[in-house]
Amino acid sequence: MRKIFPPVALLVCALSLSSCLDSHEEVWLNPDASGAARIKLAIPAAAVAFYGGEEGVKKLVEEFTAATPAITSHALETEITDGRLHVDFAATFANALDFLNAASATGGPEIPPVGKEMMGKTDINFSGLSLVFKRRIEMSKVIPGALFIPASQLAGHSVTTIVHLPKAASSHNADSTADGGRTLTWSTSLATALKKPVERNFTMPLPIPWTTISVIVILLLILLATLIYYFRSRKVRREASRM
Repeated sequence: MRKIFPPVALLVCALSLSSCLDSHEEVWLNPDASGAARIKLAIPAAAVAFYGGEEGVKKLVEEFTAATPAITSHALETEITDGRLHVDFAATFANALDFLNAASATGGPEIPPVGKEMMGKTDINFSGLSLVFKRRIEMSKVIPGALFIPASQLAGHSVTTIVHLPKAASSHNADSTADGGRTLTWSTSLATALKKPVERNFTMPLPIPWTTISVIVILLLILLATLIYYFRSRKVRREASRM
């Protein structure tokens, strides 16, 4: 117990004496499940000392991207200002499901416990022709000892998520929407997020390419009609030759 308490106590002190955490994440999804993401974090610099500070965080992120084939490109910028480490990470991915599976897989790329808690627990299912997305984040696990942080230090800080969908969501619990329901925005104050789990849920009809399907069906019908005509003509010629 003595080995655990000092780091936790130090983290609580660091958070209570400096600016707290801010998170802004934005994701763009394409009809073929590819897309892009941009994550901006502002974390007290003292809180990441356990991971080697700014350079340690950069190393962890680079190792994660290198071990995740689903990420096709990425850019990372870090800066320490006003006692906080600002992380700006942008990436493109070939398949959103592969990316999420890689991030949560056991034995996959190493992610610090705090990072895993920040990603939360994601559940994706298919119901008929719809995709059902559920994500739950427990910020109290991201910031150990959050109950000891003065309320004044939490004011003005938030956890924001923006998702751009290829089709309008049929249901969701977002705080606001735009672009005809295709852009969902959740914004939760840090104080509220520390009191209860943050949930981001939506259901979206699958973006089926009806135009492509229609063309394929028409071509198949033409092929079928051609085959029927061919065999009927052949039958008629055969009967005529017998007469």
